[in-house]
Amino acid sequence: MQFRSIPFLRLTPLRQEVKAAIDNLLENGVFMNGTYLNKFKVSFSNYLKLDHVIPTANCTDALEIILRSCGIQKDEEVITTPFSWFSDASVIKLVGAKVVFCDIDLSHFGINVFELEKKINPKTKAVILPHLFGLVHPDIERIVAICDEHKIVLIEDCAQAHGAKLDGKLAGTFGAIAAFSFYPTKNLGALGDAGAIATNDTALAKKCQLWANHGQRTRNVHLQLGRNSRMDEIQAAVLEAKLPFLDFDNKERQKLAKIYFDLLKDVDCILPVKSNGNVYHQFVIRTDRRDGLKKSLLERGIETDIHYPTALTDMELFYSKENFPNATSASKTVLSLPIHPNHSNEEIEFVAQNVKNFFRG
Repeated sequence: MQFRSIPFLRLTPLRQEVKAAIDNLLENGVFMNGTYLNKFKVSFSNYLKLDHVIPTANCTDALEIILRSCGIQKDEEVITTPFSWFSDASVIKLVGAKVVFCDIDLSHFGINVFELEKKINPKTKAVILPHLFGLVHPDIERIVAICDEHKIVLIEDCAQAHGAKLDGKLAGTFGAIAAFSFYPTKNLGALGDAGAIATNDTALAKKCQLWANHGQRTRNVHLQLGRNSRMDEIQAAVLEAKLPFLDFDNKERQKLAKIYFDLLKDVDCILPVKSNGNVYHQFVIRTDRRDGLKKSLLERGIETDIHYPTALTDMELFYSKENFPNATSASKTVLSLPIHPNHSNEEIEFVAQNVKNFFRG
């Protein structure tokens, strides 16, 4: 089957349940701090089986609020990865702490657990650990043990891992606290920016709530400094309507990933980790011929993307004399292929066939 074009993402059509929720919201006229926000807090808390969910305006806010709530001070150190979205490192700088980068394991793009142990010293107060591309970090249990041993706060960045599991345990439930993004492209996506913090730590949850809402415990009673980072009712309504379909949509992604695995198994590129708990937010391959492949696919109407074209440590803002060869290598070789529940099997087969043709040519 031939296609004129295959978009990298296909975010529409929206389910009728989502449209109905939006229509109801527009009728009731409550656009902030309404019933949908409260419903989603309860629903997402129940989904994660965690006691506290604090909705935020976005995931970057969630991460910064967590650091401030943990009392991270100037010149204290927070470890994170050089191969991720900008926010994981930028929020550390924003609170005045020192960013300590730890190179990645190329097999799964997550922090290399052996390098992590070398980075820890008495100034280390937290680790921000992203679960990239829909895969729970394979060494998460070891990382939890390391953080517990050194009394370090483990912050899970679950922006790309809604519903992802390792041995039946959900992303966001391993560490002390987790941040989520609900940007429209995510596995659980809103219609605009939105995020959340999730934790079982009641004291930490109360601090996060204060930081997220002008330091208010009750209206007009400000106990501390804070910011305005709230999820609006439209996003909450959309997420409440979408959440019951999250596991179904993740299974659809897994079915599409299987097509890639089956058709690309003999192709000269490195495929992502195959795991029952991987929810394939992205299907990321590696090849030294990345740029040529991307150009070839685009000529055939197939959109791809690069996550991420520059390692954070190769940016001037985070420049380090230390080398992070795996992060740099990944940035030069990764390519994300289309994978979304709204893509058809035939579209994914078409993409895979064109990838095969490129390497055979």
